Amino acid sequence: MNEFQKIHILSRELILVFDELEQETKEVLLEHIQDCQECQRVYSDTSKAEDHPTPTREEEVGIKPLKKLVQFNRGLKWLFITIRALLLFYIIFSAIQLYNWELSANAAIDYIKSGTFLFYFPAVLFLTVFAMMFFNKRWIVISLLFDLCIILFLDTLISLFI
Repeated sequence: MNEFQKIHILSRELILVFDELEQETKEVLLEHIQDCQECQRVYSDTSKAEDHPTPTREEEVGIKPLKKLVQFNRGLKWLFITIRALLLFYIIFSAIQLYNWELSANAAIDYIKSGTFLFYFPAVLFLTVFAMMFFNKRWIVISLLFDLCIILFLDTLISLFI
């Protein structure tokens, strides 16, 4: 099997998850698509259709686990977003319930700040380490920036609304 055939086999599977690939991989894939008529057809079919074209019987065995992996990654992303949202909701809701904001707004802000470091920070460390195993660099950078903003500026944002 020569190099072109190896790249061709990989390209047929990677076209289906083109949006999830890193930039370097996309460039290699697009370079192959320019040279290969069959991959051009598959790429145009998948870019036009909302769902992926049904694979032939020969391709079904190789592509099915890859589709399940993409679905698993999407599910994990939603799970991570939900965990973050629930933690933030818990911190803010408990501060609203425990403190009288008219009399002790500063105490409530301090509670939010300490709750962020007590609950949100350890959860974010775990989620980030876990995300490094499953997600690409772009997702990790975006989640880290979001988490840093929450950890550093949540109390300031809440105090602006008071």
